Amino acid sequence: MKRGLFKNRELSLFIILIFTIGVTAVFNPRFITGEGTKDLLNFTAVVAILAIGIAPIVIMRHIDLSISSTVGFSAWVIAALSDKYHSINVWHCFLIGAALGSLVGIVNGLLVAGLRLPSLVVTLGTLYIVRGLDYVISNSVDYNAQQLPESMNKMAATSYFGVLPFQFLLVIIFMVLASFYMKYRKSGRDRYAIGSNPPAADLVGIPVFRRTFMSFVFSGAVAGMAGVFYLMRFAQVDATAFYGQELAVVAAVVIGGISIMGGVGTPHGAVIGALLVQTIQLALGALGVDAFWKQAINGALLIIALIADRRLAASSERALLLQRIKERV
Repeated sequence: MKRGLFKNRELSLFIILIFTIGVTAVFNPRFITGEGTKDLLNFTAVVAILAIGIAPIVIMRHIDLSISSTVGFSAWVIAALSDKYHSINVWHCFLIGAALGSLVGIVNGLLVAGLRLPSLVVTLGTLYIVRGLDYVISNSVDYNAQQLPESMNKMAATSYFGVLPFQFLLVIIFMVLASFYMKYRKSGRDRYAIGSNPPAADLVGIPVFRRTFMSFVFSGAVAGMAGVFYLMRFAQVDATAFYGQELAVVAAVVIGGISIMGGVGTPHGAVIGALLVQTIQLALGALGVDAFWKQAINGALLIIALIADRRLAASSERALLLQRIKERV
C-alpha cells in the first residue's frame, strides 16, 4: 500500500514540476529556453546528487546533516591539491572527494550504528567539526577556475543536446544505479525493512549494523564527490562553500516522497524533489521575489511535505488495519 501511495506522489510531484515551469515561462519566456534549462539542471546537480546519497539513510529512519560541510571541505581540499599537483585530472578529483567523504561517513556510521547514538545529534556534531576544520586549514585562502584542473573546466562546459550538462548526466546515471540497487538487490531491500521496523529487522537476521554503517559511508562518499560538482558549478571555493545548504537537501528528499518515518521512498523520487525545490527557487528569482521569501517558501514546502508524509503514513496504516480485519472476518 505504501509503495503505491508514494508512486502516485512522485507522479504528482512531476506534474507540479511541469506546472511550475509552465507558469514561470508565461512571465519569463527565457526560463524554458535551452540555456534556461541548462542553468536549471546545473543549479540542481549538487542538491540532486546529495539527495541520492542520503536517500538510503532517511529510508532507514536516520539523517545526515554533515553533508554540506563535507561538500565544502572536499571542494577546498581538491582545489588546493589541484593547484599544487598539476597532474591531477577530474577523475582523480572524484576519487579524492570520495575518500575524504568516506572518512566522515565512517565516523558517522560508527557513532550511529556502533554506539547507537541519535543520527541527528551525531551528524550535527560532525557538521561543525568538519566546517571548523575547513576554516582552519583554508586559512582564508580561496581558489578559482585558474587553479582547477583543465579537464574539470572542460567537463563543466560540456553539455548534450544543448540542454543537458555533463554533471546532470552523471546525476541521472547515479540515480538509475541507486534506484536499481534499492529495488532489486537484497541489501537494498534490507534498508526498507530496517526503516519499516528496526527491531523486527534485527530479529529476522538482517545485519542492521552493517547496513546502517555502509549507508553513512555511502552518504559521505557521495558528499565528497559532490565537492567536485560544486567546483564544476561555481569554479571557485572558499571556507564557506555550500554553507547552510543541508536543509535544502533534506527538503528535497522529503518532498520527493521519502518518509522520515522510514521504509518508504526512492532515489529517483529524491531527484524529482530536488528538481522541484530548485525550480521553485529559480522561478522565484526569475519573478523578482526577495531572497527572504525564497527561504521562507523553502521552509513552508518542507513543513507541507512533512504533513503530507504523516497523513499518507496514517492512511496507509488504517488501510492495512482494515485489510487485516477483513481477513480475520
